[in-house]
Amino acid sequence: MKTIFRALTLAILMTVFTAAAVTSSFAQDAQAEKTALYQKYIENYDKSVDKKKIAIEAAKQYVEKYGANPEDKEQVDYFKANIPVLEEAVRKAGEAAAFDALVKRFDASVPAKNFDDTYASGKELLAKNPDLLDVVIVLGSIGYDESLKTPANTKYNADTISYAKMAIQRIESGKTSKNYGAFQQYTYCGIKEFPDCKANALGWLNYNIGYLMYFNQNQKKEAIPYFYKATQYNSATKTFPVIYQVIGAAYFDEAKRLSQESEEKAKAAGNVDTDESKAAYAMAKGYADRAIDAYARAYKIAGANAGTKPEYKAGLYKVLQDLFKFRFDNKIDGLDSYVASVMNKPFVDPSVAVTPVVEATPATSTSSLSSTSNTTVAATPEASKGTAVKAGTTVAATKPAAPAAAVKTTVTKSKTPAKKPVTKKKGTR
Repeated sequence: MKTIFRALTLAILMTVFTAAAVTSSFAQDAQAEKTALYQKYIENYDKSVDKKKIAIEAAKQYVEKYGANPEDKEQVDYFKANIPVLEEAVRKAGEAAAFDALVKRFDASVPAKNFDDTYASGKELLAKNPDLLDVVIVLGSIGYDESLKTPANTKYNADTISYAKMAIQRIESGKTSKNYGAFQQYTYCGIKEFPDCKANALGWLNYNIGYLMYFNQNQKKEAIPYFYKATQYNSATKTFPVIYQVIGAAYFDEAKRLSQESEEKAKAAGNVDTDESKAAYAMAKGYADRAIDAYARAYKIAGANAGTKPEYKAGLYKVLQDLFKFRFDNKIDGLDSYVASVMNKPFVDPSVAVTPVVEATPATSTSSLSSTSNTTVAATPEASKGTAVKAGTTVAATKPAAPAAAVKTTVTKSKTPAKKPVTKKKGTR
């Protein structure tokens, strides 16, 4: 019996010792794992994005395995508080990296003339940061240059008009830019004759809208206000004769319509003037006054440019003569002196009501525009090419020298900016 008891006692003691050894081993393993996870966190939490992800995973494992242990509460609480902080940092870093990649994509698409991608990446950039004025200006300019191609590429007209209007609104509301645009042909800064970058940008953006509406979308009436605004800034666009020509053409057409209406009303009354025929005739002369002013400006500016084609200048002068004869009863005395001084007075806003010119001479005995056409010189896109010079000078449209060093990227973004081409200008832009 004693032998059996001693054997049992020994077996029990061995079991106790074995259990204690196993428990001690588990405890040592757990502590080693805790230490390893903590160390992995410490070594990675303040490093790169990929390293931060390692730290986050280590902290999450620690919380999952030891979150219920009272003795680990302090460490677990620390990890619980910092995991969201690290995850937010990783998220922001990812967004910044994606934004940088988008900027590089935009920057690469413009000089490559991959304008489909320019608009796609530009729209994405503005969705992420609506304050990127330079991007808006670029998107509000591309369609104009494309429309000058032969044949004209009108694919980007609608987008260009939309973004040009957006850029104007943002500039007028106080948004500013160092370059007012980006890349060679879409930066409105650095023009010697027109050093006010903001004014030059506003002139061009209004001109872009007016040009595309008038020549490509047949929205002539809607284009006039934008053309007029393009003349009101100290911008290269105020020296484009085609602007004044198309505004003058609108006045001419209305003067002609009213002149014909006056004749028809007098004829219906037995070739006798009526109050209605006189009123129509007075308004016709009022519109003729406006047309003369506009065409005189176009002629003055075109004549100041040595590159103006003689036939273009002659056509403008012929229209001026026709208008002057109608307005002053077949006389052209004073036309040349009028042209010489026309730039000394403000250009009247077309939205301002025209004042009728009331005269005692009956409409039936005066000159008429009914058989006169203002198409002696066509208002065409070509009329705006190579004529952008300051009135009264013979300054040629040339590109200024490019800066020696590359300028910053086209948009504001995080850290390492992508480079863009040095700023140059196309023509007077």
